[in-house]
Amino acid sequence: MIGKKLLASKPVCLADVKEILKERAEEGELTYEQTLTNDYSKKFAKLSKTKAAKLIEDLNSVENMTDELAVKIADIAPASMDILKLLVLKGSKISDDDMQKILKLVKEAQ
Repeated sequence: MIGKKLLASKPVCLADVKEILKERAEEGELTYEQTLTNDYSKKFAKLSKTKAAKLIEDLNSVENMTDELAVKIADIAPASMDILKLLVLKGSKISDDDMQKILKLVKEAQ
């Protein structure tokens, strides 16, 4: 990593990570870290890549939603308000009505 600098950063959902590592595994052997990440993404990715992308797109229409939070919600797919409240930062401005909308979107995506 010496001499390289980060050009951009964007949150990626587990379904995308799973697809990326699947493509890399076909090209050649994965590194130790990539293998661990691949195993993790296979275990915990709850939605397919297309469903996760659609859910993230729908979640971004909710007022005060950040990209990071939308990806986190797509990864975890919370089924209850209690779990969703744990994901949403304490200082965020997402209302209870918006949280109900988020839960409805998650339920539709599954």
